[in-house]
Amino acid sequence: MLLFILKFYVIDLIKVNSKDMGSTLHEGDVLLIKRAFNDYQVNDIVYIKYPVKDSSKGNTYCFQRIIGLPGDSIEIINKFVYRNGQLLSDTNTVMHNYYVKSNIKIDSLFEIRYQLREGGEISNDLDYSYSLTKVQADSLARSFNVIKSVNIKNEQKGGFDQTVFPYSTRYNWNMDHFGKLFVPKEGAELRLDSTSILLYGTLIREYEKNTLKVQGDSIFVNGKYSRTYTVKNDYYFLMGDNRDNVNDSRVCGVIPSENIRGRMIKKIKSGGEK
Repeated sequence: MLLFILKFYVIDLIKVNSKDMGSTLHEGDVLLIKRAFNDYQVNDIVYIKYPVKDSSKGNTYCFQRIIGLPGDSIEIINKFVYRNGQLLSDTNTVMHNYYVKSNIKIDSLFEIRYQLREGGEISNDLDYSYSLTKVQADSLARSFNVIKSVNIKNEQKGGFDQTVFPYSTRYNWNMDHFGKLFVPKEGAELRLDSTSILLYGTLIREYEKNTLKVQGDSIFVNGKYSRTYTVKNDYYFLMGDNRDNVNDSRVCGVIPSENIRGRMIKKIKSGGEK
């Protein structure tokens, strides 16, 4: 009975099933997670129920990294993450997409040597795209006999991406230029207008189970005209280490605290182990 309680309410073993965490975690890795009594901190890797359902698969569960705590302000400028105005240092496992121009055709042996696990040829003119850490990119760039150039892929500031939260041209955000976004905490008072409701409408209506109606510049919560809304729960801003190939808070917005199902304690088994 004690083991049952420990497994399902305190600790558990979970297998990684996505590439969200890039070179930090690999598909098939088995992780020990702590389900209860967690005091979450920035850079914790957590197991979450993704708030947007896949129409064909239903609920999705994955691992991502905490970037913003309840009450924080998050901004991304040219891929660099700022928390409350301070640059947040990336771990050395963070990956981005790079354009690679080669002098010769890259073969599988070269990909294995440089651990090029994600990406490949994108044209018939020796052009490639790979998801790489900064260390990998620098190492690749030093292969002068094979590689002509290695350049990180960057979105332009103000370039609207319709797949990025909050999916509106009023906020011309993309994966590389995002925010500022306030991460709501319990008790925080949000000012409501026709623009801010784009950021917090889902929170009010779906996460906190209120009725919400927008008529022009007027906002009605539970049938009452409202210029402010008091948040009932805590929320977090999460990102995957595979920065350019993940659906995280830049895509779905803030994550309700109830969707965080545990914190990674350590890796028990690597995906390649028998």
